[in-house]
Amino acid sequence: MSLNKKIAEIRVELQNTKLRKSGKNKFAGFEYFELSDFLPTLNSLMAKHEVNDRFTIEEGRAVLFLNWEGEEQPYEIPFVMFDVPTNKNGQPSMQHIQYLGALNTYYKRYLYMNAFGITDGEVIDAMESPSYKTQSKSSDDEKKLYWDEFAVICGENNVKPRDFLEQWAGIDGKDQKAMFNAVSKYLRDQSMFKEQLSNFKANSES
Repeated sequence: MSLNKKIAEIRVELQNTKLRKSGKNKFAGFEYFELSDFLPTLNSLMAKHEVNDRFTIEEGRAVLFLNWEGEEQPYEIPFVMFDVPTNKNGQPSMQHIQYLGALNTYYKRYLYMNAFGITDGEVIDAMESPSYKTQSKSSDDEKKLYWDEFAVICGENNVKPRDFLEQWAGIDGKDQKAMFNAVSKYLRDQSMFKEQLSNFKANSES
């Protein structure tokens, strides 16, 4: 028996539990798994199979370590501490410690889903939707959702969203309307967005 075999067994048992999604995006019209939807069940299965887990953020990485009888398997993604999203008045929409907690939960959720094969296909489908509104037609809740989605995609490419908008797109960071309209535009055409992110990262590293 190996750790990979243990993880495979947990994946099969987890998928047979018929997990239910409680997260709801009322604007894009899809449901998604929140961490609390699967972690209690996953904790029970890991205890049953004697697999230990440890989540940590260190040296610019978010890492989930899985361990069984001394054999360890890490799952990791780059960790980027984004600027706190702002409201329509340009003020932080939450305290820094609250945003750090939200980022921590997102990275942990992402890593557990990756390690144990939990799929969220509806989210990917919805991300390709062309229905993102401009600044003047979006509610405060929609603006926050757009910015969070934009920041997540930037983070997956280890790029800071504000740096990308200011240095690559040439947008004045003090112009909140222009910043938001650019975010909305990039989300409407995500293939272009991801290609430009890749080019920006390559140019920054050269």
